[in-house]
Amino acid sequence: MKTHLVKIFVFFLMVIAFGCGGNTSNKRSSAITEIPGKNMLSVKSMHDDLSVLWSVVRELHPGYGFYTSPADLQRAYDKTYSSIKSPLSEGQFIDLIYPLLCELRCGHTQLKHSALFKPSASEKASHLPFKVLVRNHHVWITLHQTAEVNTGDEIININGIPVSAVIDHGYGLYCGDGYAETFKELFLSEYDGFEDACNKCYHWKGPYQLKLRTANGAIKNINVKAADGIMAEDPKLKPVDNFANWAVDKGIPDSRLRFFKKTATAWFSAPPFAYADTVVYKNAFASIREKGIKNLVLDLRHNTGGDIRVATQLLSYLADSSFNMVKDVKSRVADLAHNRFSKYFDTTVTQGFVLGFKTGDKEGNWYHINATPTFGRIYGLFQLAEKDHFNGNLIVLIDGATFSSGALLTAALKAQRKNVKFIGRETAGTEEGCNGVTLQKLTLPNTKIVVDFPWMRVVSVAKNPVKGRGIMPDYVVNYKPEDVARNNDVDLRKAMSLVR
Repeated sequence: MKTHLVKIFVFFLMVIAFGCGGNTSNKRSSAITEIPGKNMLSVKSMHDDLSVLWSVVRELHPGYGFYTSPADLQRAYDKTYSSIKSPLSEGQFIDLIYPLLCELRCGHTQLKHSALFKPSASEKASHLPFKVLVRNHHVWITLHQTAEVNTGDEIININGIPVSAVIDHGYGLYCGDGYAETFKELFLSEYDGFEDACNKCYHWKGPYQLKLRTANGAIKNINVKAADGIMAEDPKLKPVDNFANWAVDKGIPDSRLRFFKKTATAWFSAPPFAYADTVVYKNAFASIREKGIKNLVLDLRHNTGGDIRVATQLLSYLADSSFNMVKDVKSRVADLAHNRFSKYFDTTVTQGFVLGFKTGDKEGNWYHINATPTFGRIYGLFQLAEKDHFNGNLIVLIDGATFSSGALLTAALKAQRKNVKFIGRETAGTEEGCNGVTLQKLTLPNTKIVVDFPWMRVVSVAKNPVKGRGIMPDYVVNYKPEDVARNNDVDLRKAMSLVR
């Protein structure tokens, strides 16, 4: 029995998700070009699965009606349902219903292919011969494979389509929380979302007709072929060594702790929270104290979340006094484990939920959720670390991938530490909280497409959050295409300018 509980507990750690995200303002057309192929999904199977998904969302999803009104969500559902008029491939069906889910504005609600899915040859993606930086609905070239373009060229349109339209389509390819756009911009730039929009929404195979604005303002029209190899660095742009004057603490894994030579300044990276990090924090903050560090740069960029209990451990070294990590956790129904859609959810995750949580009193339309001893504590007051608490100047780096419990930690720091400055870009996670805790797997009965489905709502400890917006940095840093191509860490440079 003990071994069984340990296995459940380990799995439980993996499915805990305190999630937050970015803007999903979606203007994408519902018209999807059909790609001929085998194993097309019937109209009935897609209609039936969409009906199941919509019913579960309306009854259980903690984000239903939170950012988008039920009436607007219903209109989006009706539009999506009526647009399914002919057989589609699985990929096409996913692309069709993603914009509907995006209207929930929940970064932990995502779609995944069925377990046996294999893309057909006709659905093989074509690759652009360049990488891009997307910001404020503009697109610039960073790395490139063809000499016909240059780093810093702004793309005005592709194949006669304005890039703003491509971006709008791309915003419907992956869900995010609230109204911020930094996560969407990062997804389009860093994870090839812009290329995905070109493929999924327009089915372009190359060559591509580009209208560009060069760095000196000139307009030019060119044709470029699809990529046929690895993207190369621009030989004219020398890569930057961002840690040239930093010494690595060899006792901390993955070079996560560095000291700026001959100063009292340290940089510490906190990636997504994992159980082993508790030991890393203990050793890192001991080293920070021993070195007499007065300025700490805490890097929470691309911290997409993880175990909230581990995030609480990190906060214990940084908060001003005894603290809270979250204000509340709640659900829309009294018994999540025995809802009428239970057969579509992962039973193992449900078992983990039963072990870790119990439903408390009802307040308004919500039920308060308490953690059991199996999971541990969610609510404070938590005490500061007994040893090696950091009391110096704290600078926190954040970006459009600071998400989930990474954003909750950021909100908690802002609310419970006076001597802190934030640098970078608005977080993906909204300052007020997010959906998550238990991240279920909802399998649609006909197509077997899997939906990441959060069960609960988390309320942060933020004092005056703006609804639907992430934590705003004190110093906004925007990267140029040349910075991306050269790997120039402009956020860190800004932090060091404040230290000096």
